[in-house]
Amino acid sequence: AEGHFETRERGRIDAILFASMEPIVEADDTDDDPPSRVWSVSSSAMNLDAEDEELVRWAAKVYGRGDFGRDGDASSKEDDSPRSLTSDNEGNVVDFTTDTADTPGGADEPALESPADDSSEKGGGDKDVTAGQSRRPGRGSIFTSKDVRRQTVVIAKKAFSSVASVGLGLGYLAYLRVRHREQNDPNSCTPFVVHGGEALTRELLSRCPSLQREYELPKWCTNTHAQTLIGYGRMFTIFLEYDRQLVRCADGGQVGLDWLVKARFTPPARPPSTPEEAANRAVVPHNIPAACDLPDDAPVFIMLHGINGGSHEGPSKWAVATGAVRGWRCVALNLRGCNGVPLSSAKVYCAASAEDVRAAVDAARRRYPSAPILLAGYSLGTYVIGTYLAEENSKGFDPVAGAVLISCPMDPVSSLSAMNRSTGLIYQGALSSELSRYYQKHKDQVDTIGEDKNVEFKDKAIRSIADFDKLIVATHGFDSVEEYYHYFAPQRIIPSIRTPTLYVVAKDDPFLGETEQCEAAIRGSSHVALAHVRKGGHVAFLEKGVGVFGPCWTDRVLGEFLASTLAPRSAAARAVDRSLKPLSERNEQRISREVFNGRWRENKENGGGDDALTSHVDPKRGLRIRSRL
Repeated sequence: AEGHFETRERGRIDAILFASMEPIVEADDTDDDPPSRVWSVSSSAMNLDAEDEELVRWAAKVYGRGDFGRDGDASSKEDDSPRSLTSDNEGNVVDFTTDTADTPGGADEPALESPADDSSEKGGGDKDVTAGQSRRPGRGSIFTSKDVRRQTVVIAKKAFSSVASVGLGLGYLAYLRVRHREQNDPNSCTPFVVHGGEALTRELLSRCPSLQREYELPKWCTNTHAQTLIGYGRMFTIFLEYDRQLVRCADGGQVGLDWLVKARFTPPARPPSTPEEAANRAVVPHNIPAACDLPDDAPVFIMLHGINGGSHEGPSKWAVATGAVRGWRCVALNLRGCNGVPLSSAKVYCAASAEDVRAAVDAARRRYPSAPILLAGYSLGTYVIGTYLAEENSKGFDPVAGAVLISCPMDPVSSLSAMNRSTGLIYQGALSSELSRYYQKHKDQVDTIGEDKNVEFKDKAIRSIADFDKLIVATHGFDSVEEYYHYFAPQRIIPSIRTPTLYVVAKDDPFLGETEQCEAAIRGSSHVALAHVRKGGHVAFLEKGVGVFGPCWTDRVLGEFLASTLAPRSAAARAVDRSLKPLSERNEQRISREVFNGRWRENKENGGGDDALTSHVDPKRGLRIRSRL
């Protein structure tokens, strides 16, 4: 320092310090600017005596404090005056105000220059440094303004690349999902049809467009139990006006026929003039014509409900609306004792009694003699209609043009067994409650059948479906529940049906039961077909975009198939009816109650099993056609 050290000693200090400082280059430089450097004193680069070491300690103290004007130093911002080193022990001062240091060898030797600092070129550092002064070497703060900007750019680039990569990956996964959904949509079902391959069934099924395209379920309702339970909410989405007619049955009971008058809250539409117009009409309330505007020869469509149902249920109302839009005269059949119909005899409704449907068809024919009759039913109603068709066709009568049976439990024994397991207990409890309410409502009338037959039902509640079946056995004259089940079993009555009939079921139906025997019987039939889909629940079949606020998939199938039975047929289809052998009293396919009960008791006495109850199926006509129509 001036005044305390000679020039030679000042030059020696400068030489020692600059020789011992090593630049450390930062590794995160990404632009073309010279790399930033941090200067440090390396003790290993020194070979000093005691006097030099003392000077180095003073210098290291100042360098370690960062007093030589790096960016961000408080000392450099407050004061740009030349700095000095002060000894804590002796108070000596070293002056570093000169840009170049004198070398120990004299003025002729080259001066040692401090490393250049380029921060001033970027606008950083000390702005008040005068020209001719170089920036003093010092350690200072390593996080300069330029470093922060540089690191921000690097982080932003990495974040952008990461987000772009994730976005591209998610976009590709979405693309694959869309392709997979198009190829194998879990919410879409392909209808499959089983039939005997005759010209009649092929022609009728080819006129059903809904069986030729996929059935799509709502994404929010794909579970079978959700479909089954939510499907009954359709009763609150359409309102119809009926006119009730009570009809007496041959066995003393009576049924209620609710003839559709018009849709409520909407003006009636005009009847369709052509079948094409009827097929293209949307099934909505304002497209339903008034019954008084229909011609006398308009087809009469009879819809039958399930257990303890009626014309008020959603499946019945929307099926009636589907037929009404096509210009049919629609009527909802209420079985004896159901939906406000009084029970006039001790016999309750059951699947094996066809008297209720027979009375309804006869009343419709008497009222409109020139009109063809169409039938449809769901759940328990499919048993009643199937029994009626088999009995009438076995006698040589053909009073109905066509029938559609929806959600039919194809095997009553296995279906009832499923009700006693796992989730079936929920439906068992709900149905048992309805049947118990039915029995308690008509208990006084049912008790008139006599003490000998009804002794086990005196003052006893119906706690299960099996209890109600025992009541049916007692009131309808069957010997046992097994005889009752075998009488209306679809696999036994299908070969006797000679009316164009279509069964529509869902494979996930909790009431379905086994289908192998029914499919075998259908493969040998010339008039019966079975259409099934993978999902749909029981009497639900809600469609995508419609839900509970419109017709379901089976409503469209019902309208298309029944309309095809009314259309003119080809010569090959007409030849099917003519080629059938006439039925006689001794024919095995005759299934009247008298013949059946006699065969049942005879085989039971002879130790026979159920073989005598199996209808005859020609093995030569066992061709199975399962196709995507």
